[in-house]
Amino acid sequence: MKQKIRLLFSLLFISASIIYAQTVSTQFGPVQGSLNGTVHQFLGIPFAKPPVGNLRWRAPQNPTNWTNTLLTNSFAPICPQKKFTQGSSTYTITGNEDCLYLNIWTPQTGAGSRPVLVFIHGGGNQQGGASEDGGGTQMFIGKNLAERGDAVVVTIQYRLGPLGFLVHPGLEPENANNISGNYAVMDQILALTWVKNNIANFGGDPNKVMIFGESAGGINVGNLMLTPMAANLFQRACIQSAAPVVGDYNTVKNDGVAFVDSFISTGTDVQKIAFMRTLPADSLVKDQESPLTGGTVGLNWLAVKDNVYFNDFPQQAIQNGNFNKVPFMIGSNSEEMSLSAPPTVLPGMVTLLINATVPSSLQAQATALYPPGTTTTQARQSYIGILSDAQFTANARRTAQCVSLNQTQPVWRYFFTHKHTVSVLAPLGSYHGMELFYVFNNWENATLGSGPLFKPQDDSVQNAMLKYWVNFANTGNPNGTNLVSWPQYNASSDCYLDIKATPNGSQCGIRTAECNLWDNSIAYTPCISTIGINDGNKQLFTLNVYPNPTHAKAVLEMPNDMESCELQIYNAIGQLVYKKPVYAGENQLDFEYLSKGLYTCTLLEKGMPIGRCKLVLN
Repeated sequence: MKQKIRLLFSLLFISASIIYAQTVSTQFGPVQGSLNGTVHQFLGIPFAKPPVGNLRWRAPQNPTNWTNTLLTNSFAPICPQKKFTQGSSTYTITGNEDCLYLNIWTPQTGAGSRPVLVFIHGGGNQQGGASEDGGGTQMFIGKNLAERGDAVVVTIQYRLGPLGFLVHPGLEPENANNISGNYAVMDQILALTWVKNNIANFGGDPNKVMIFGESAGGINVGNLMLTPMAANLFQRACIQSAAPVVGDYNTVKNDGVAFVDSFISTGTDVQKIAFMRTLPADSLVKDQESPLTGGTVGLNWLAVKDNVYFNDFPQQAIQNGNFNKVPFMIGSNSEEMSLSAPPTVLPGMVTLLINATVPSSLQAQATALYPPGTTTTQARQSYIGILSDAQFTANARRTAQCVSLNQTQPVWRYFFTHKHTVSVLAPLGSYHGMELFYVFNNWENATLGSGPLFKPQDDSVQNAMLKYWVNFANTGNPNGTNLVSWPQYNASSDCYLDIKATPNGSQCGIRTAECNLWDNSIAYTPCISTIGINDGNKQLFTLNVYPNPTHAKAVLEMPNDMESCELQIYNAIGQLVYKKPVYAGENQLDFEYLSKGLYTCTLLEKGMPIGRCKLVLN
């Protein structure tokens, strides 16, 4: 009896300690959150039915309506996952399949016109959640960002790993288009649809919705820019440390077949899927590999080109203008892979990494840019530089250039170089995901960053980042009062904002030589502008240049029905380096004065691009 009385008093105390927020109506029923300081906080609002049982591997459905007020005072479980610690092989298996919920922080409920920042978490599309813990704090709590930015902050969850991305022939008959996969993409779209339909009651403007995400969350933001199914669901987009990625349907389906066959190898494809729906979610994720191994980023589960949600691969879609054009922000961190690279790197390991990732003709150039050094400290710095630039810096430039050349809406690029002032972390530099503490203004609450370890430089960076991100959500332009001017991105100049305690808005070219190296290593063909010529049906044709590669002279073969045209040659960072009038038939071109490397060429007729080619000078 005494135990029951103590329990009753404990429950009454907990209930009394919660200061409830106003009740807000949604299209599915009323919700009531709580006050976190002056911010109204709604945690665990369902935006879909639980994707369990027969709804596993199906498009998400709207939640069932409710009449009684739903208390939303605690985070929902994260989705099932094998959760690894960054830079470590340790893991836990956690999560619940009933995980399609979102969270909202707002300064004031009711009608309002505040910008809305919708965050999509990362984790390689196989781990993470909207209540992510980092540095001793739940770093995605939106209280400070909402309060200090006078904005509405939303974080969402989506199915992960095989539950969110499985492609399998046994699932195809369930879909009218005979496709499968992309379930996580559908979750994100349904969450954004919920935001569009309901956020006005939480003080937000549904016409000022910014989506932003880091790592795999940034990949998902980029992919939402590509899918026609997300059109008009957001008005700004920000990719942090990522670029859009869409896989080949049949390749991913083969992987899905192998995955299912590891559980059941007999029966028809449909029977196998029926069996898979009976398995506990934990068993489906327990054998997953870490998405970060030795500083190399893996994407074991990804969206696929299914000709419904994605009609083309990212660069082709952007190049052809077939994407959701909105003001766009993109950037990366200066030492992305410092937490994940081996703790001790010998000079010989740098050489081995260069030889494994760079063509032999470029290895001397790579060694000059990333010297192995003579100490483990010097070697590790170059090792981290290779991993960071090859996987992040170069990709950010490619995406920024391609988007900026194929939309009229502004593009903004950043490079995050601020270092924590905590001595134990200083050698790690600006590591993968570090900037999130500053965007959310939560480094001050982290165990490692709180108290005397939270320095004025940290405060300066978080204040600036919050204002830039909120301004961008509000207007599509991050600039504002009392901020260092952030230059608008241009493909030819590659200007950006260096985010640190004392930012400089006049810098152009982020690790240009290094990015050129990685472009040349994969024979990357930069995008060219199609603004004004692509009406959805008209396509640029490919020019014939021979010999190609060449070291000096080449011949451009022109169609006989062309009028007089101009040929323009651009280098790897989009700068115009050569132009020449050309005519029908064949034209002799002389490139002796150009340095070795990869170039793109554009043919213009009456000032409009009509053809393109890739040119390699060796």
